[in-house]
Amino acid sequence: MQALPRLSLLFTIGALTPAVQAQDFSFTSDQSSSNYTWSGTTSLGPLNGNPSNTFQLSGTLSLELGGGGAPVGSGQWISTDLLVVPDLSGIIPNPIQGLPPLATIDVEGMRFSISSDPFSVDGAGAFDTTTVLEVTSGLLTVTPLVGAATMTDLTGTMGDPTPTSGTITRNGSDLEFASPMNTQFDFTDTTSGISATINLNGNLVADYTCEPAANYCGTSPNSVGAGAVMGTSGSTFMADNNFSLTASGAPANKPGLFFVGPNQVSVPLGDGVRCVGGSIKRLGVVFSNGSGVFDRPIDFTSPPNNAVFEPGVEYNFQCWYRDQAAGGAGFNLSDATNVTFCP
Repeated sequence: MQALPRLSLLFTIGALTPAVQAQDFSFTSDQSSSNYTWSGTTSLGPLNGNPSNTFQLSGTLSLELGGGGAPVGSGQWISTDLLVVPDLSGIIPNPIQGLPPLATIDVEGMRFSISSDPFSVDGAGAFDTTTVLEVTSGLLTVTPLVGAATMTDLTGTMGDPTPTSGTITRNGSDLEFASPMNTQFDFTDTTSGISATINLNGNLVADYTCEPAANYCGTSPNSVGAGAVMGTSGSTFMADNNFSLTASGAPANKPGLFFVGPNQVSVPLGDGVRCVGGSIKRLGVVFSNGSGVFDRPIDFTSPPNNAVFEPGVEYNFQCWYRDQAAGGAGFNLSDATNVTFCP
């Protein structure tokens, strides 16, 4: 059997740039499950909800997650963009029964971000850390019983550092984040002199969906048909360690190899098109079976050819294979597939 050509003469071969151990994952809040209550005290008395003291959170939560756990081993709240729904509204009751409230207090368009210290995640998915809430937008309107209403921009208002616990667990193809969140922040209306403390208590629930592999680029006709098509089997969760690359529609019993790189390109090569670019890493020679299918299991604990794979990083895979019967260059390529691994 003819030996494989030196692929370094065909396209640049190198080592994948090692990724850092933790990557950002953007979780989407489950608004129906992220239920909160708020309460408050002011310099004039208690602050009561009007008509209620409940709200929900809508938006995203960015977490930096590291592998090595089930499903993750470490994490950190990097930022959030959470909108309070509906707007907050309250009154300071008049101590004299039957008279109008001493003031109404409304907070419109309140968004906030949450950051935390780095934390470890145990085998059950539980973590403990310290979080800080910062208001990123919000308009406070104070309407006193006597005098004109005043408006204050709450942007930049900081909550107190707060001990926070929670869990990061797996449910099918999703990562689920859940954390009881209790925090408070203070404000003072400089015009009326009314100061207040608002306490927020509830549960933040958010999800990240681990997307399936997605093919791109085109197949190139070969000696047995329309061309070889990339596929995958197993799980894209690295903790499962049962992921495999496949390429079907190739000539039977022929040598080939899968390779991986960070970029998507379209460059003619041999009888096909190279769809993977950047610093490319070969994943070892394999042979198609009698049905023209290549298969390359990826053991994340010992990747082929010392490749580096990390959760949260996009990788592009393609298969090169020998096809002398087609004439021309005597070799071809499949289409390509893009994969982002989950922890």
